[in-house]
Amino acid sequence: MNESTALRCDACDALLVAGDHFCEECGARVGDEPAEEEHVPEGRVELDLGAAAAISDQGRVHHRNEDAFHLELVGDAVVGVVCDGVSTAASGDLAARTAAHVAGAALVEAIRAGSDDFEAATVAAIVAANAAVGEVPAATRRTDVAVPSCTLVCAVCRADEVAIGWLGDSRAYWIGPGDARQLTLDDSWAAEQVAAGRLSPDEAARDRRAHAITRWVGADAPDGPPGFVVARVQAPGRLILCSDGVWNYTASPGSLARLLENLPAEASPAAVARALAEVALERGGHDNITAVVVDRAPLKENGR
Repeated sequence: MNESTALRCDACDALLVAGDHFCEECGARVGDEPAEEEHVPEGRVELDLGAAAAISDQGRVHHRNEDAFHLELVGDAVVGVVCDGVSTAASGDLAARTAAHVAGAALVEAIRAGSDDFEAATVAAIVAANAAVGEVPAATRRTDVAVPSCTLVCAVCRADEVAIGWLGDSRAYWIGPGDARQLTLDDSWAAEQVAAGRLSPDEAARDRRAHAITRWVGADAPDGPPGFVVARVQAPGRLILCSDGVWNYTASPGSLARLLENLPAEASPAAVARALAEVALERGGHDNITAVVVDRAPLKENGR
């Protein structure tokens, strides 16, 4: 089959075999119509793996979705990635899909190989994504448009550890009982101004340069390691990875926590992901909307 006409997965861009109902790479449903009970609106991709789920919606304004995700269960571990194509760059959609797929696949391979060094695995995955995005062809010959690039946030959840890596302003949050935290620190103009004490968070957020990112994935990305942090799971909670099309409308950990508190106690990760998307759409949907939601709980004393 000619790759230019080959079928590809909407979720991870992997090649599909004719007649497949699910992607062999990421498990997403494929085909013209999802099952009736799983109807997905046009312009949206959903993946429900039970203890983890993802959603990506085009939003109300953009003519295409330049966000992408990778979500996969690997034994007792979960790998999640969210990428957001840089709007001022060429081929942002392809950059995001490439980065999500390559970083996700690298993390999955590291886990399958028995790696316990999540920081090294995360850095290697982001380096691989950076190299792959560097090979993405630009969809324009204009020299005033930046080369293909995207933001990236990724997570490996295994046992009581949640390891997070990132470049740019896609975020990770931990929401648990009495414990709502943003785990990432934006690589952005606004975050740098606040960190340097030049502006308050409110002042920085009002500036037109607030969302200008200072780190990204792509051929012209600045040198230096990605952000990395490990959070310990001490009580049941939820990890949320999301693009700015989500957190623009629920930016603070407290606002996210309140949103989740208003959902039924038994709400699944898929239900939480849909709620995040619907809130973003109701409040304007001015950007692409992508979220990965993972349920985690501490190990019991017997390790199970």
